[in-house]
Amino acid sequence: MPQGGESRAEEPEVAPEPEAGACPVAWCPICIAVGAVQPVAPDVVEHLLKAGTEMFLAFRAIVEQRGDDLEGRKAAEPVRLEKIDIG
Repeated sequence: MPQGGESRAEEPEVAPEPEAGACPVAWCPICIAVGAVQPVAPDVVEHLLKAGTEMFLAFRAIVEQRGDDLEGRKAAEPVRLEKIDIG
């Protein structure tokens, strides 16, 4: 402890260690997702994962359909949607 006119060299500040199980990277999307679902019941997480899977399958179907349209190929299944002009 410095007394009177004595001065000690300033020590560099050390960043605190992350908590056990905490990600040291700020804004890590994986850690944010894990932290968001920790307090949620497992059946809710399972439902969200299934919904996410269905969403990505729908995106995949859209991308494949668009790719087929650009290549001039016909899709394997007939198109069940039709454009209705309401204007």
